[in-house]
Amino acid sequence: MIESAMARARPPAAAGSFYEARPAVLRAAVDRMLAEAPDERPEGRLVAALCPHAGHQYSGPPTARVCRALARLKPEIIAVVGTAHYARSEGFFLDDHSAFQTPLGEVPAARAEAERLLESGAGVAVSTAAHDREHSIEVVLPFLQRSCPAFRLLPMVASSQSLSESERVGRALAEALKGRRAVVVAATDLSHYPALENARRVDAASLESFLTLDPDFLWRTEQCLMSLAIPDLRCTWCGKAAAACALSAGAALGADWAESLGCTNSADGGGDARRTVGYGAALLLARGRRRPWPSEALSEPEKTALLALARESVKSALQGRRPSPRLFDYPRLNLPAAVFVTWTGANAELRGCIGTTHPHDTLGNAVARYAVLSATEDSRFPGIFESELDGLRAKISILSEPQVARPEDIKPGLGVMVGRGRKSGLFLPQVWEKLPDREGFMAHLCEHKAGLRSAAWKEPGIELFTFTVNSFAEP
Repeated sequence: MIESAMARARPPAAAGSFYEARPAVLRAAVDRMLAEAPDERPEGRLVAALCPHAGHQYSGPPTARVCRALARLKPEIIAVVGTAHYARSEGFFLDDHSAFQTPLGEVPAARAEAERLLESGAGVAVSTAAHDREHSIEVVLPFLQRSCPAFRLLPMVASSQSLSESERVGRALAEALKGRRAVVVAATDLSHYPALENARRVDAASLESFLTLDPDFLWRTEQCLMSLAIPDLRCTWCGKAAAACALSAGAALGADWAESLGCTNSADGGGDARRTVGYGAALLLARGRRRPWPSEALSEPEKTALLALARESVKSALQGRRPSPRLFDYPRLNLPAAVFVTWTGANAELRGCIGTTHPHDTLGNAVARYAVLSATEDSRFPGIFESELDGLRAKISILSEPQVARPEDIKPGLGVMVGRGRKSGLFLPQVWEKLPDREGFMAHLCEHKAGLRSAAWKEPGIELFTFTVNSFAEP
């Protein structure tokens, strides 16, 4: 419970360090950045946002873009989920002051909604210590004060390494805000502290993962990027729990679309290009239609780059140089993806096909890996020789997330996985071209791929999944 006796305002902790302490100078600087920000007119109902929380010199412009967009909503309540840099334990922590103070005045706390969140059973706690020296919420407030002057603040900071906790708190936060004209803001920076060239690639991918509106995908993207051992990269989000919480809250409030407002870097504000921090800005909207998944929205240049990567990786491997995991210039190539790579001969005869149904690698690195494995380690065929590579055609198939299916859900055009115990098998959608009859398709999958009875797909206890594929091939 938030103590009602705690009637005093929380004093500024970051004024004079992260931002200007003199009221008139701060007001002028914030007003200038707000005036310079584009006048965003997003389609749909705005429910959540992402903005950075660094010093105004660096993160002020993207924060201004977000706050200018929020001004159109005229929110009664703004829940700002910051990063808990000073929390003594993991979790999500509310503040118990009656207001937050900046040099521009006080912002009253949304105490009733905070109490509702505490009573939700989501595991949120109250911690004055987690907020006393924290800057992640405070640095955003001057922009909100100048763009949305009549709101109440629900201040919460996150120090969690648990995706499930982040999602649970996000859903509870949305429930606490229902019936109010409210918005949730995740105040978190992106990468710390790679050199500029790597930072731009990492940050673009991280922001793209946020735009999927999927907290699990955001989590997996960080894991994939961190596994690349990029020099000096400490994290891809300093507040990934705050970001995941906002995504979960946004979805519960109706968000089905996201728009990027830009991705900048501390070097853009005059910082050291050898040691940078990234900043992302985005809006989550209820629009009534789903945003395309990154692998569904690949451009022709991205597809061309992936096909060239597949061929170059095999050629290098056959010459004794196995491809090493790396970052790519296209952001979508640095996102997790489940991929199959297929090699066919002049008469469309299969020469190799290997891949994965689970996204363990980024798209670019998965293509490089499975291009080589399908060319050299598919046990059904002899390995491909370098001399025959020019006569082969590469095809890349990017899988969607598998969906649990019933026998009646199986239809041409879908990829299918079937399994029982340790026996399993998979057919990509292109197999329908050779086996167009559903009974024959599934009988062949069960018997010849999974080692099961031909009719096993109709039997109780069978595991059946369907998926879609974005496929493209060399001409």
